[in-house]
Amino acid sequence: MSYNAIMKTYLKALQNQYKNAMNSGQYTAELSYRMPLDAMEKALAKEFNPNEEIDVILEPTTQGRVGRPDWRIHNKQTMGIYGYIEGKGLSEEEFDTKPYATQIEKYLTLGHKLIITDGLEFVFCMSKDSEPAVISVIEKEKMHTKDWSAQTLNPRFEVYMREFFKNPSAQQMNESKLVELVAVRTRMLADDILELANIPVEEAMNDNEREVIILLQQMRKLVYNHNDSKLRTADVFADFTAQVIMFCLLYAHRVLCLPEDTPTEKERKIIAYIKEDLSEGEALTPFRNLMLYLRDHSDKNFFINQRIDECIKFLSFIKMTDQQLVNPDYHQLFELFLSKYDAKSRFDFGAYYTPKALADFVVKLTNYVVSKNFSGKSIYDDGNTIIDPCCGTGSFMEEVINHDPGNGAYTLCGIEILPAPYMLANYRMAVLKKQDETKRNSVHILLANTLSNSVFNGDANKDSIEGRELLEASRISNMPLKLVIGNPPCSDTIRDNTDKDFSIINHLMEDFRPPKELRRGRQNIQKQINNPFMQFLRWSCKKLLDSPNHSVLSLVVPLSFFSSKQ
Repeated sequence: MSYNAIMKTYLKALQNQYKNAMNSGQYTAELSYRMPLDAMEKALAKEFNPNEEIDVILEPTTQGRVGRPDWRIHNKQTMGIYGYIEGKGLSEEEFDTKPYATQIEKYLTLGHKLIITDGLEFVFCMSKDSEPAVISVIEKEKMHTKDWSAQTLNPRFEVYMREFFKNPSAQQMNESKLVELVAVRTRMLADDILELANIPVEEAMNDNEREVIILLQQMRKLVYNHNDSKLRTADVFADFTAQVIMFCLLYAHRVLCLPEDTPTEKERKIIAYIKEDLSEGEALTPFRNLMLYLRDHSDKNFFINQRIDECIKFLSFIKMTDQQLVNPDYHQLFELFLSKYDAKSRFDFGAYYTPKALADFVVKLTNYVVSKNFSGKSIYDDGNTIIDPCCGTGSFMEEVINHDPGNGAYTLCGIEILPAPYMLANYRMAVLKKQDETKRNSVHILLANTLSNSVFNGDANKDSIEGRELLEASRISNMPLKLVIGNPPCSDTIRDNTDKDFSIINHLMEDFRPPKELRRGRQNIQKQINNPFMQFLRWSCKKLLDSPNHSVLSLVVPLSFFSSKQ
């Protein structure tokens, strides 16, 4: 069918739908015109790209306050997305783009083209660098004529539709740009979750939204070791959940997909990773547990699953080089993610990276000190347990492995509280494992707050994702330790570890304080003790003193530690 024939058929069907809706008094603005629009989009896709298979997918309806455009259009072979189309109610008024400014910006930021239409007027949003173009298929003043299909078609409409359906091609993208775009998607998902997570069930707009809110509440119970709302706010839950989901997808893309894989094969691998049952000792266990909960308790219409689907298609369409896969700059990736997602969290957690040269020096110095003070001993001896209690992206863990002169059967454990560096540390270890699969060491990376009471006493909710990680952190950190190594976070403003869940470390900090009669509120030493690096130092001392063997403490501390005065 030719372009003109397609459009005439569309206009006839659209006019009939419009008349029927108006005459019946049941004018359901958006839903009335989906069928003509759907048929027209599919016909144009075939007309403009006859040699390609193009999917025009009618998306689920909006879930209360969180929704997305009605149609997604992508190439079946490459998984490349042409764009999205959103249908609005047809009226005789001129189409006003102002109410949709946020939606337009969101999808252009994701790198997708967007069309918003009332059936006759089409708003083409083709790129961030160009203004939306409003084009009518026919003049709206002709809506009162007997036959819309007999009216003159606007030639600009065909030009823009052909541009919309231009063949996408796989993008060659560097790691930084990839993480930046994942950060944008993570932020959007977090905002969507937060909007619904703050709503009481009784205030749901409809049954659909009520089900979504209940599912989010169940997810929160699954994620956290505590149900105390003061400890786990909706903001914290939304941030954590969005980061876990998106970084799980990114990890699968980086670790499982090969440069030569087709987009279809990449999509298959990523979906298989998040859907298959968990294996014993698998990396990113807390991430995978959350994905499996979504698999078992939600359907494809759940708004989080829609975001997951979009991100998988985006990742499947990205090409990476071998060099980018093997030798990424983990510090830069973490810094970039934080800057695009939430720069404030970096300062809240005192999150600053450790330069490779510093980690390299500290590891070599530590092993030298051990060899000089303990005859015939090494940090790499079989049976040793080494912990980095604040491992970040895994800088020290990587250097420990790289400087192993033999093939020691030691346990190496990193604990990290933030999902982004936790994923990057796992990615880092996966790259090292690919380079040498003969290593006998046992590597564990845990997503947990090292300073929590649970890591000391092993008291945690094993039915929650957080609780299981805390229990494993407790198990490993209570083994006889040979070395605690790392670069603790440093912040003069942090006050997070002050509630009852941190009573053990706060009690231990009394050992670092002056006698009560000599304490003054503004003493420098009092300020230092509130700094998290001091809490990690005390935690490390406690763990090593409790170990029934010779052990070594090797932490990077700020210069103020040596210059502080009472």
